[in-house]
Amino acid sequence: VQGILVARWLGPELYGVAALVMSVPALVYKFFDARSSEASIKYLSEFHARGDRTRAAALCRLGYLIDFAVGSVAFLGVLVIAPWASRAIVHRPELVWLLVIYAAAFLPRSLQGTSYAVLAVHHRFATIALIQTTITGVRVALVLGLVLAGWSVPGVVWGNAVALALMGLLYAIAARPLLRSSWGNIPWSSTWGALKGYRREFARFVAYTDLNALLALVPKELDLLLLGYLRGPQDSGYYKLAKTIGSSVGYVAGPLNSVVYPDLAKLWALREYRLLRDKVHRLLQRVGFPLGFLVVIPIFLTPFFVPIVFGEVYIPAIPLIMTFLLSGSMSLFLFWLKPLYLAMGATLSWTRMTAFLSILFVFLALPSTYVFGALGLSLSFLLSHAISAILLTMYILHQLNNYEAHRGF
Repeated sequence: VQGILVARWLGPELYGVAALVMSVPALVYKFFDARSSEASIKYLSEFHARGDRTRAAALCRLGYLIDFAVGSVAFLGVLVIAPWASRAIVHRPELVWLLVIYAAAFLPRSLQGTSYAVLAVHHRFATIALIQTTITGVRVALVLGLVLAGWSVPGVVWGNAVALALMGLLYAIAARPLLRSSWGNIPWSSTWGALKGYRREFARFVAYTDLNALLALVPKELDLLLLGYLRGPQDSGYYKLAKTIGSSVGYVAGPLNSVVYPDLAKLWALREYRLLRDKVHRLLQRVGFPLGFLVVIPIFLTPFFVPIVFGEVYIPAIPLIMTFLLSGSMSLFLFWLKPLYLAMGATLSWTRMTAFLSILFVFLALPSTYVFGALGLSLSFLLSHAISAILLTMYILHQLNNYEAHRGF
């Protein structure tokens, strides 16, 4: 609803400006992000299953330290590049202060990652849902209220920044009592020492997930900035709308990832390979296929609902929306894929495939964006993701079958 109204009120160009203003700090944050929450979920699931309270508490404390350091470095990075980015990418030098405001939200937002891991390991998904619902309501109210009050692009940025900061605070408040009651507390001086025997493994996991996230920035974040640099805010507005609609499947895929990841990690830690394989097959057949096919239906309705919902000014975005909906359908088919890779600790293989995806995307996107603009970029996004998804699925299922056969032997 927010996307529909803001897109109509601002129009393609200003909508693209708002998207570019928030994309630059987001790219900087993800460049430094260590993705420690994914490692925290994997190892907290293992420690919790084995009743290792000391290591669990130490890992939580280490996760908070890493995340806050990432948020601080990202904020300083935005301060450095904001003047250049506002001119070269956003094409609005007078909005440089908005990039800094959005980046300031990274500091309280840094509390989210480890807090989320604590809640997920304890299966407190109702609490996670309540937080997400609250944040969504706050963001929608702020953005729509500020835009209606005449704030235009600054209203969109301020509303999202406040919601981002509030999200980190709410997650920390919800996780703190659960962390203390389940695993207690340890002295700060014992944080690193308590993880003896897991430090190298944890650091290796974080390093590969960090490298993977860094490589994934190319198709996930640089696409919009590349389009803004080559074609300007209007094409960026069409592309952002299409990507937002296509990524709306994340409202389903994201929670599904959250639910299955701790369970897959636990089965892998207990070496229940047959149960793990059977669970993956059930997830694919009973959840992935039905939801994926369900998303295919709106693809055929896109030419009819876009002029009605967003206005005729967004008709050029119709083929882009259809492309991203097809990509979103594929993501729902394979929502279990990344949690399975992380649970099995196959971060190196995932990173290699992400590197291949990024190289393929750049190879396709640069010429197609220069010639065809937003349409060429969206087709490059779809094709590169489809090829990498096929290869990732074939590899991990083959590996899982090998583990099961080896244990049976």
